[in-house]
Amino acid sequence: MEFLEGLEKLERELSNLSLTPSQKKAMTKAGAEVYKESLKNNLNSSLHKGPHTRRSNIKLADDISLKYKGTDGATYVGFKNTPGHFGYVARILNDGYMGHGGKGASEHTTKYISGLHFQERTINETKALVLAAEARKYKEMLGD
Repeated sequence: MEFLEGLEKLERELSNLSLTPSQKKAMTKAGAEVYKESLKNNLNSSLHKGPHTRRSNIKLADDISLKYKGTDGATYVGFKNTPGHFGYVARILNDGYMGHGGKGASEHTTKYISGLHFQERTINETKALVLAAEARKYKEMLGD
């Protein structure tokens, strides 16, 4: 009987540590906010400036948004892709390219443009910060 009582006690204690979907949402939102802010900073600092850039002025930093998945409490950070927003541009990985110009071989010039790896850099920089923010929110919800 001691074994069964111990298992029941363990189950009760573990159930107290489990989170509801709304608590998970609050916890993942805390981490997502950290990631969103870092993504916005890295995006702004990595955009090409100069004569070989896009002619249209797209502000992707304004198109970063949070989205929630109601069933499991997950929070997603991404770019809006609705009319007036240009989130689809962020899906195009710019790993550097050569620009050509002119007509005919004599007028072709090659421009090397360094790649934009803002998403990978953001993920690598913020892994620990996101987990720390989620842990703080978790402890706050448990009252520690």
